[in-house]
Amino acid sequence: MSPAPKFFGCHVSASGGLERAIENGKALGVNTIQLHPCPPQRWNSKPFAPNIEREFIAQRADSGIEKVFFHGIYLINLATGNPSQLQLAKLSLIHSLDLISRLKGEGVIFHLGSMKDQADEHVGLTQAASTINQALAESPNDGRLLLEVAAGSGAIIGDRLEELAEVYDQVENKDRVGFALDTQHLWASGYKYDEDLEGFIEEVDRVFGLTRVAAIHLNDSKTERGSRKDRHENLGKGLIGEETLRRFFTHPKLNGIPFILETPAMKDLAEAADEVATLRRWGG
Repeated sequence: MSPAPKFFGCHVSASGGLERAIENGKALGVNTIQLHPCPPQRWNSKPFAPNIEREFIAQRADSGIEKVFFHGIYLINLATGNPSQLQLAKLSLIHSLDLISRLKGEGVIFHLGSMKDQADEHVGLTQAASTINQALAESPNDGRLLLEVAAGSGAIIGDRLEELAEVYDQVENKDRVGFALDTQHLWASGYKYDEDLEGFIEEVDRVFGLTRVAAIHLNDSKTERGSRKDRHENLGKGLIGEETLRRFFTHPKLNGIPFILETPAMKDLAEAADEVATLRRWGG
């Protein structure tokens, strides 16, 4: 039996048009990219324009890029107590699902938000699942949502794997929902995978099922384990360190899951190339 292919890449800029993400991914020589299809700090309350994807699809054909992910905007909070904000969050997911379907991409990775407005966390998680069900019902049937683990600040949803699993359990169309891990977020939330990687992977398999993990963000951390702060650092330059991240990246049970860099180096193409070179040295 041949080993699963290794998918790895970067968050890349789509500034100037979606096709720029393909150009940047191709320049880096990666087979996986993640992009913001719209500014991440603004609501995308309107559908993406017809045929906006045409040049992206044309350039992807000979680019070597096999996996394409979106990252949802940062304003989404599916547990908010504000009905208008909840509607905007749902519309954002619907429009992103529509476009990722048009691009034949892997899915939309997003953070579920915060339960700061909820006295009962189970009410907040149920509301999040209900909104996901609505977004899926109002979007193309091949677009997927990927629930991302969180760094744990405040009442954030997803600092514990079980919170995301509780939302998933209430999703009606489970084939269209999966999970995204993030090494820095897990570290900030206190997971000790540096001490017991096998035990952590077994925990993920027990709570989620490894087959439902669709992507892994590979990031070092500026802050200590358990800090509950979302502060990414370049590979091997932070407090997680090269040895632990390399073991995570090369673990055979995670082979076939796309790894995506979101380190500070992604802001500059030349620095991003250095990070990609590090992954190649590690066995990418």
